[in-house]
Amino acid sequence: MPTSQVLLHAVRGDSERVTVAQIVDALDARSFGLAVLLFSLPSVVPMPPGVPTVVGIILLIVSVQMVFGREELWLPGILSRRSFPRKSLVSAFEGLAPKLAWLERLMKPRLLYMTGKVGTIVVGVVVLIMAIVLALPLPPGGNFPPALACTVLALGLVQRDGIVILIGIVGSVLALAAASYVTFLFIRSAPDLLNWLGTTLGFVR
Repeated sequence: MPTSQVLLHAVRGDSERVTVAQIVDALDARSFGLAVLLFSLPSVVPMPPGVPTVVGIILLIVSVQMVFGREELWLPGILSRRSFPRKSLVSAFEGLAPKLAWLERLMKPRLLYMTGKVGTIVVGVVVLIMAIVLALPLPPGGNFPPALACTVLALGLVQRDGIVILIGIVGSVLALAAASYVTFLFIRSAPDLLNWLGTTLGFVR
């Protein structure tokens, strides 16, 4: 089954909400690439507040296990029981599925040493850094670059395409710079924003 369809299968269902445990159970427990892909995609598209932080923490835990070479994915109960609105996830993944399917057709096994044990550890380290950024309360738009970088890395790992992984590593460096720049702009404009709000609400005259 194509990766895009596996992800859709993981989030579809009849209940109004879906737990992290249900999503993980629908994946191959040994496929860390799929887990990284599934939990980085919600931050690529607009999602309800709080979702990027939760998936950032999940990616953090997943990436640590990748770095230490764990064979099966494990998540603590407090995260496994966390649930999301199923409708929002399904809508987001249905919108992304055609794009993922198109990318899958362009990928093929290349530079396989980048997808082996050592390569997986390297990807885990990069995802770990990106996950820390995702878990932070960044201003609007700040989560997109690191989430996109994680998505590219995960696609490369799942499709065993070392070229894509290298692109993802370069993208991660750029994503870190972009997230830092967005945060800097937000902090610099915060005083003006607070002053405008104060004037609008009548606190400042």
